[in-house]
Amino acid sequence: MRLYYSRLQIELTRRCNQKCAHCCRGESQNVDITEEIINDFFEKNDISNIGTLLFSGGEPTLNGKMLEYIVDKIIEKGIIVDMFILGINGLFYSEELVRGLNKLQDYIILKSNRPRTCVGLLMVSQDQFHKEADKEVIKKLKNLSYFSPIDKDDIKQENILPYGRAYENGLSIQQPDLSKLTNYQDNYRIQEYEGTNYLVVGYQYLSANGNIVNDGCQSYNLMDKYSLGNIQNQTVVEIYTGMQSKKLIKI
Repeated sequence: MRLYYSRLQIELTRRCNQKCAHCCRGESQNVDITEEIINDFFEKNDISNIGTLLFSGGEPTLNGKMLEYIVDKIIEKGIIVDMFILGINGLFYSEELVRGLNKLQDYIILKSNRPRTCVGLLMVSQDQFHKEADKEVIKKLKNLSYFSPIDKDDIKQENILPYGRAYENGLSIQQPDLSKLTNYQDNYRIQEYEGTNYLVVGYQYLSANGNIVNDGCQSYNLMDKYSLGNIQNQTVVEIYTGMQSKKLIKI
């Protein structure tokens, strides 16, 4: 069975070079995604399409070499990607990360013939919680066609997620919602198209430790506690179909 992702988010690392009071992740962890986890994901799963590919952390620039490794795997497998999105804090410049994003941009353009400015977005987080980005880092990034100009935008309290440090510091007025982690049933379906069965996933988060998670906007502890399974032990199809059988939808 082939995989079709509307959105796939890959956590490059749980390390971070800041300690923001509003962080929904909680305390950083000395965990990086590895070649072994990436190989398990891309070699054991037959992925056909990724609508939006998101990279996250921790701070993604601290493990930029694995972003490039992921991109090389995508190109090797011929996986169709529509666009990519990445947010960083602008304190560190990673040659490997930029090289990987450039490769991904060129690959998407080659496959789709879309304009260069419509396939990717690299943002720098600048708000009341993040430190000011390093000027030399920004100078290096500003000429990238997918770089989004910095516009400091303070986060409103109603938009602060109620997990991790934000919850501990009482910064959020929202209530924690574990249903986003546990209600996986509406997040995927099985479809048959032109004689091939597809597992179509609306959103999936691949943690740096290999866990498959239904919602990536939670604390590390909650994501690990309510993970659907680990990619080193099962394929994505086995994880989803092992939880609940779904009626085949033909289109």
